[in-house]
Amino acid sequence: MIKKYSFIIGIIIFLLILNELGSREIIDVLGKINLCYFSLAVFLLLPLLFIKAYRWNYLKKKQNIISSLKDSFLVNNIGLAIGLVTPGRLGELTKILYLKNRSYSTGQSLVSVLMDRLADLFFLLFFSLIGLVFFFSYFKKTILLSALILFLFTLIFVLVLKNNLIQIILKKILDLIIPLRYKKAWSLNYHDFFKNLKIYTLTNYFSTLLITVIAWLIYYFQSFLLAKSIGINIPFFYLIMAMTVAGFIALLPISVSGLGTREATLIFFFSFFQVPLEKTVGFSLLILSMVLTIALIGLICWSIKSIRF
Repeated sequence: MIKKYSFIIGIIIFLLILNELGSREIIDVLGKINLCYFSLAVFLLLPLLFIKAYRWNYLKKKQNIISSLKDSFLVNNIGLAIGLVTPGRLGELTKILYLKNRSYSTGQSLVSVLMDRLADLFFLLFFSLIGLVFFFSYFKKTILLSALILFLFTLIFVLVLKNNLIQIILKKILDLIIPLRYKKAWSLNYHDFFKNLKIYTLTNYFSTLLITVIAWLIYYFQSFLLAKSIGINIPFFYLIMAMTVAGFIALLPISVSGLGTREATLIFFFSFFQVPLEKTVGFSLLILSMVLTIALIGLICWSIKSIRF
């Protein structure tokens, strides 16, 4: 029961921050937004969503799952939208359902979705570790733990195709990805899953990583524009590190779309540059507005490309 409603923690944190700050200060800050910077940030959503759709389409094609880039764009946006506004893993399940409805097995459908997700997770974990190095005196234990996690993650990733023990471990991870209520109905074939996973080569992994880097660079520049629009002037590289750590923490299942956890993380990091609390919260709300815009785009995509549940 506690795990089921753990996402409420983030909402509580957000409400506490608002109570500490007050709504009038935030309204005043948001009322002074530079619309030029903000509009450009909104425009960058399109290439960002396109790159993410292209990555998933690329991973599917390597499995001989052929679909148009248009369909991948529509379905990926639907998955992103559902994942952003729900605390569970429903966004990823939407993409798997789309492939299953096209007569692909659960194991085959899961591979590209899992690889797509792991690409972002690996990037966030790696750059979060770099970001924490800047605050080594505050995060000595955290850095060592993150380094250990990154090492183990990489080791599993390299050995997964060659070691049966690692395959058993990955099977446990897959059990966590697919909720219990769907396991029997979907009858996941692990042999089929690992067979399709072995299709990818080192070149495919490198290409996926390159696409992921491009997507995150767009996101970082978008965040920089949002910060400028609200009058926050901090070094670009520092902003990247702060946004990376905030993004990683937002993955924790204690919030919806990072609400609360993102604000708390940014307040801590921005405090080193004496950024006023109301500007930090305002900046976080602008990030949230991008999330809601993606949800709206996903809703539009859903009206164009319906997915049968």
